[in-house]
Amino acid sequence: MSARRPEKVSRGGDVWVAGSRQTGQHLLVCAALALLAGCSSSNTTEPDSGTPDSGTDAGITPNTQGWWRDKVFYEIFVRSFADSNGDGIGDLSGLTAHLDALNDGDAGTGDDLEVDAVWLMPIHPSPSYHGYDVLDYRGVNSQYGTVQDLDAFVAAAHRRGVKVIIDMVLNHSARQHPWFINSQSGADAEKRNWYVWRPDDPGWLQPFGSGHTWWNLNGAYYYGVFTSGMPDLNLTNAAVEDELVDTMKFWLARGIDGFRLDAVRYFIENAADAGQADQPETHAFLKRIRAKLQAQYPDALLVAEAWTVQDIALTYYGDGDEVQLGFAFDLADAIKTAVVAGDASNIVNTLTRTDELLAGKDRGYDAPFLSNHDQPRVMRVLGNDAAAARVAAAVLFAVPGTPFVYYGEELGMQGGAGADDRNKRTPYPWDGGTGHGFTTGVPWVNVPEAPGVDLETERADPGSLFHLYRTLIALRHGQTPLSKGSVTRPALSGAPASVMALLREDSGKRVLFVANVGTTDSGAFSVQVSGAPSVLLQEGLDGTPTVGSGSLAVPGLGSRGFVFLSL
Repeated sequence: MSARRPEKVSRGGDVWVAGSRQTGQHLLVCAALALLAGCSSSNTTEPDSGTPDSGTDAGITPNTQGWWRDKVFYEIFVRSFADSNGDGIGDLSGLTAHLDALNDGDAGTGDDLEVDAVWLMPIHPSPSYHGYDVLDYRGVNSQYGTVQDLDAFVAAAHRRGVKVIIDMVLNHSARQHPWFINSQSGADAEKRNWYVWRPDDPGWLQPFGSGHTWWNLNGAYYYGVFTSGMPDLNLTNAAVEDELVDTMKFWLARGIDGFRLDAVRYFIENAADAGQADQPETHAFLKRIRAKLQAQYPDALLVAEAWTVQDIALTYYGDGDEVQLGFAFDLADAIKTAVVAGDASNIVNTLTRTDELLAGKDRGYDAPFLSNHDQPRVMRVLGNDAAAARVAAAVLFAVPGTPFVYYGEELGMQGGAGADDRNKRTPYPWDGGTGHGFTTGVPWVNVPEAPGVDLETERADPGSLFHLYRTLIALRHGQTPLSKGSVTRPALSGAPASVMALLREDSGKRVLFVANVGTTDSGAFSVQVSGAPSVLLQEGLDGTPTVGSGSLAVPGLGSRGFVFLSL
């Protein structure tokens, strides 16, 4: 779910040399930058009967070596991934049946992606296709299957060493949720204060736009920052907090490893305009739920969607006592803008600012990504330029943090054209046949990908984008500096603005990443680092780097070229 642009809905050491790559048609910078700027019945179980945990005020020691540190996450929209019963809608059984494509549990095979954590977009019953308006927080959307189907998927994932987190929408529910139906029935309703009501319209507009936030119903006004169909829960109500925490524990007890927290900026609102976002009470709420969960489930992961500038987004780490990961929206924009414009300074400046904001804190907090379900797919932003997509992927796996890959990104999926968010969430093309291997029926939305953009075709091509992603993931898993290491930006001499360098270090091991995001050859330049280089992975390196006096001479990187070097 988008926090900036809400939907308009009724809602180790091996040498890798990558294969050949196509040269896509160059996209006009202005067009791509414009894209960037744009940039059911319930199947439920009985709730727990236990008393909600009241939590603790004890401080949280940051888990700087948490299990997520060396993982690569894969975001999945279940509806669009794999349909097992021919109804055109992806489901949990289809996801389980295709799990081997993501990770087959055998490092010796060569046809799985080898991601080792997945994020499932909303799986709960919902009146909308996307699921961000929840009807039952402890149920599973019947179109996707049953709670037992989810259990089976989690068990199969865990057998392969794959962690599973799910979307948890705490900010709001569906208007049809039984809690809200009770709440709207009158001022004396049992759950009246589970939502935010006022007798008159305060007239607030959305903090991210010009839409209304107060909605008239039965002679009073309820608050819904996104739409009238998504009334905000009153997270200042202790009973609501206890119910939501107890629900999260319900899922953790079933084997879920953590949660992606939707729209955290808007959890608690105090006043018009800026008073609807990033409030101190929201941070206090996050600290409490983190403490309550950690007391029983110390390894539970919380990932924040705080879609804003990093100066604000990074505050959601608190003092190591709020979320453990937060999506790096500024960095995602910087990577795409840099590749489109052929100027790496956007990336370097963003990383420098992150260093300043996280001074003294663990850099493992970052969750870099290229695109997600609320944004145009990265391949569309890059104008279907395969070389641009390849260098963007290399940067993603070189920067610090825990990377997230949006399903189909590894194939170069573009999705559909147009503003409708369904175009960003189209079915995964398993093959080029009828139904694209996604379904034997009619897909819930069109599969718009060009011939050859499918898993079967790309698996068979060693030079495909799929195999580059697979190689980058294997490289990150095999090189601890890339997954857990510190990052510095060594000085460059004689390099154009299109060239960037990152030095990653961990326990005496060093990996140097150098990339040319531009469309012309870089020419020779030097990097101010020491050590004898050994190539781990390269595309477009013009020769062999040589050691000088306190520097490394690079003979040049071709258009959109990059190299990972062990020093």
